[in-house]
Amino acid sequence: MPAYEIYVGCNECNREHPILMKIHLDEGPDRKQSIAEYYRGGSMPPQVMCIQGHKALCLRTGKTFRLEKDEQIFLVPPNSKSLPPRQLPLMPE
Repeated sequence: MPAYEIYVGCNECNREHPILMKIHLDEGPDRKQSIAEYYRGGSMPPQVMCIQGHKALCLRTGKTFRLEKDEQIFLVPPNSKSLPPRQLPLMPE
């Protein structure tokens, strides 16, 4: 079962940050994709739903923010893991 890394779109600096959490999914995206996009029209597994509403840390400002929108939570497949986080595409500023 592949382990997907979780990245979040930051409300503070408009970039993406890893939250240093992985979830195991039988089926997940083959590229970095928001949970809103990937699960559109379908039901989310419980391990994905548990991320909603949690707090995340902005690595740039040190402030915390709540994960309120499914569009700001990204699943990153294991094959992207070999890229350093700074090489993963950032959200547009």
